[in-house]
Amino acid sequence: MKKLLPQANTLATVIRTFKLIGNTKNCTLNDIASFNGFDVRQAAYYSKACFFLDLIDENLNLTPLGIDIMQEPKRAKVRIYEQIIKNELIGQLFAKTALYSKRVAVKEGKEIVKNLYPEYGEAVIDRRTKCLIGWCEEILDYLKS
Repeated sequence: MKKLLPQANTLATVIRTFKLIGNTKNCTLNDIASFNGFDVRQAAYYSKACFFLDLIDENLNLTPLGIDIMQEPKRAKVRIYEQIIKNELIGQLFAKTALYSKRVAVKEGKEIVKNLYPEYGEAVIDRRTKCLIGWCEEILDYLKS
């Protein structure tokens, strides 16, 4: 079954959420919401982004990959960036973001998303593509620093 595309806009918050889950026994959506200062609905967005990246399972438990990453928490961000770039879809969006203007990357990215997720409507494709391109921009900003 194909995973739903993430709708967590800020990659840094996805990483913070992952670390919270990894460091909190029996972490809940309420824990995530309280930690990040937002409501439970948004907490679900961020936990589902961690699930999309295979860092956690559907029950907010670390996967083997998540456990491995948490062995070196100082490298977690870089390891998660690597995981993102390796993802079939996001890897393509990352290349577009690195090579083209944001307008072109979004336009071409929406076509990629539409082909992989034909069940999504135009508005959802637009939002999810922009979200993932935002992640790519965060990674590119990190690489420039």
